[in-house]
Amino acid sequence: MGLIKAAITAAGNTLADEWLEYIYCPRMEDNVLMRKGTPKEGGSNTKGTDNIITNGSKIVVGEDQFLIVVSDGKIVDFTAEAGRYTFDKGTEPSMFYGGFGKGLIDTFKKFGERFTTGGIPSHEERVYFVNTRLIKGNKFGTTTPIPFRDSEFGMTVDIRCYGEYVMQITDPLAFYHTYGGNIESDYVIDDNFKDTFLADFMQALQPALAKVASERISYDMLPGAVNEISTAVRECLKDTWGSQGINVERVSIASATPTEESAEMIKSAQGDRLYAMNPAMQGARANAAASEAIKTAAGNENGAMTGFMGVGMLNQGGAMFGANMSQDSQMKTGMDTMNVAGGGIKTEAPKEEGVKCPNCGNIITGNFCTQCGTKKPEENKEKFCPNCGNKVDESAKFCTNCGTAL
Repeated sequence: MGLIKAAITAAGNTLADEWLEYIYCPRMEDNVLMRKGTPKEGGSNTKGTDNIITNGSKIVVGEDQFLIVVSDGKIVDFTAEAGRYTFDKGTEPSMFYGGFGKGLIDTFKKFGERFTTGGIPSHEERVYFVNTRLIKGNKFGTTTPIPFRDSEFGMTVDIRCYGEYVMQITDPLAFYHTYGGNIESDYVIDDNFKDTFLADFMQALQPALAKVASERISYDMLPGAVNEISTAVRECLKDTWGSQGINVERVSIASATPTEESAEMIKSAQGDRLYAMNPAMQGARANAAASEAIKTAAGNENGAMTGFMGVGMLNQGGAMFGANMSQDSQMKTGMDTMNVAGGGIKTEAPKEEGVKCPNCGNIITGNFCTQCGTKKPEENKEKFCPNCGNKVDESAKFCTNCGTAL
């Protein structure tokens, strides 16, 4: 049995009479994936029986529809070309595959002998119309963050994303084999169907994003990487959806947002990169950080010691980043800052030079000891030749070893 393309030049009354006897399918709603064809009521064929197609019946195929003819549970013919056909049991299958490619023939050979019937075992015939339009409005969103290796900063960030994907039945024969069976009316996208497909999609999304990341696409570029994401998701789903006759045509990510922790990491990395590109900002940043550390340390119990450490850090930072301040001026600035912040913390004054008193041990800075009055002992002054280093008498005019004038 097969489908014969009906002539479109039939005469008026004859065509009108035949028009009442055809099997057709009105445009299917967006949530209808497949519909069983039924004869239009009011036709002249009053001897018809359920699931029996009368020889010579007219079948109309609309745009974005794929017709499947099933006899005793087996696919015997199909077409993807819109138009009006005559059902003839005496012809061979025509197999009009339209724009779906010759791959449908391979699918027909693969599944053609495997369909089983759930109806009357003696004989039955059915027609099914498969919706081949793009199925839009399939929304998705991550319930938990997905790790994404960001190429711009060379680190893994956790992102949340949401968007929409578009799918299409691209192999109606495989789809019928997987989901259709012998349905009695419509096969619709119900809640169970959505949950199953969403679970499959989300399972494929993470490895797909990993492939996109390997192409050096950063997380904030994901909303614009529609082709790359669509290709990656399609590749990840080819063993599941692909074998079921369904294809992902487009995946659009409306938003990709890092978690708070990842956002802080990114902000820090951006700041480091900005300062690394500007030596002047490097020095300013180092000095500001060291100064703030000194202020904080001055208020602590061990403020003075920590303050000196802060000054050392300031000196080191200035040397690394090309600061123009000298070490002495940095020390003075650091100490002044510490004195102000610490409420007048003073550093120890340098000790004055002197001679230890031989009587009481007091340091004598003048000619006499201020404690016991002992006269300051004479310092032992030794004289050496600048030429040979020989020790000479303090009053000598010439070296006794080499004769050098002293």
